[in-house]
Parts: sequence; C-alpha cells; structure tokens
Amino acid sequence: MSNQPPSRAKNMAYAVVAGQSGCWTLMIIMIALFGGLALDAVFGLKGPFTIGLLLLSIPFSLFIMVRLALSAVKQIVPTQTNNLRKSSESHAEEDDL
Repeated sequence: MSNQPPSRAKNMAYAVVAGQSGCWTLMIIMIALFGGLALDAVFGLKGPFTIGLLLLSIPFSLFIMVRLALSAVKQIVPTQTNNLRKSSESHAEEDDL
C-alpha cells in the first residue's frame, strides 16, 4: 500500500455513504407498508399484515442502517494536519541531536 495520505474527497465520499444509510430505513419501511397493504387487500383483511410487516421492518431497517454506517465509517482514514506533521518532524529533529 502506498504511503500517500488519504484524500479529503475520498473521506467525504465515505461520510456521505454513511449518511445515506438512513435512507435505507425509509425505503424498507415503505416497502413493508405497501407490501402489508397489498397482502391485506389480497386476503380481505384490515391490518394484520400491514402492522406485522411494519413491526418487523423496524428492527430489520435499524440493523441494515447500522451495518451500512459502520462499514462506511470503518473505511475512513484520518488525515494528518500540517501542524501534526510539523510537530512530529520537530520531535524527530530533536531526537537526532
């Protein structure tokens, strides 16, 4: 692997991916809602499939959101600022003396 510092743009892209993981929650809940409504209409019932799928979708969507966020955040590499580089270089120079 190269010793180049990670780019700010790459880290921002990972941060955006982590933020978008919340959108998956909304999509999963909407799928559960419309799926439950469709199943209730097919079987002529008034709500058990809708309520059941919505209740099951909440922990599932939270699990998906956390997994996506953690995988994106894990890939973020902190960048060194110029001040940290200068202080580490000055310590290295002091050690050489």
